Amino acid sequence: MLDSPTPRIRDDHGTAPLPAPPCLAAAEVAPELAALAPRGGVLAMLTGIDGAFYRPLGAVMSFPDGADPVGRLSSGCIEGDLAIHAAETRASGEARRLRYGRGSPFVDIRLPCGSGIDVTLVPVQDGGDLGPVLRDMADRRDTVLALPGLPPLAIRPDPKMAVFGAGPEADIFARLAEAAGYPVTRPDRASAADLDAETAVVLFFHDHEREPDILRAALQSPAFWIGAQGSRTAQAGRLDLLRAEGWDDAALSRLHGPIGLIRGTRDPKVLAVSVLADIVAASVAPRHARS
Repeated sequence: MLDSPTPRIRDDHGTAPLPAPPCLAAAEVAPELAALAPRGGVLAMLTGIDGAFYRPLGAVMSFPDGADPVGRLSSGCIEGDLAIHAAETRASGEARRLRYGRGSPFVDIRLPCGSGIDVTLVPVQDGGDLGPVLRDMADRRDTVLALPGLPPLAIRPDPKMAVFGAGPEADIFARLAEAAGYPVTRPDRASAADLDAETAVVLFFHDHEREPDILRAALQSPAFWIGAQGSRTAQAGRLDLLRAEGWDDAALSRLHGPIGLIRGTRDPKVLAVSVLADIVAASVAPRHARS
């Protein structure tokens, strides 16, 4: 297969450089990229925001050849118009940049938020351009989507929940996390090799004697969040045990407890929601700021 020529950007409202978008989680782009991989088509990316907008820079929508579009870049304001431009982009082989909302030449298309957004559309050939990125995402590796005509988009693995324990607390938390779209594992044993930097380790045990081996493995791993159910007294006991084994204060500061944003609850549903919220808040923090 011939290499795709570098698309030429046709800027419909000026020549301002495209800003580099932030890092996004794989789940935010995976369906759109996967839909293009086997057949090719057009990828649309949000590349500029003038004001406030509910989608992040780097958000994508795909227009696969011979299939329905995948994803959205607005609440329905621009998708129909984007489909027209996507067909023209595919036919011409030339990327184009569009402006919607504030400062747009499309006066008949309005954004309720009153902001302006830039969307860049690029043609994508089947397979080759997206294959390495999709493989990296499947293997939970950091990767970068770098297509001609688009700013580089850093993609990180989705936060994964490694849930240990039995009973209603563990079961409800696992179901809630899965319903929210997060990968969830329920291992019987912990291995540091299975816990990457985008994994949260959550322990739901009433018998705290079952925790030490799991906590040791978690602390040996780069997991971004580690926490165990229990009272302040239970947490103090964990810390004393691990400190006696030689774990220093820096390592022990990674162990959360009591867990959750709502402290002292005995309702498994409330506990699950509060713990998941705590983990999600940590997952969106810059990596260097995580603790």
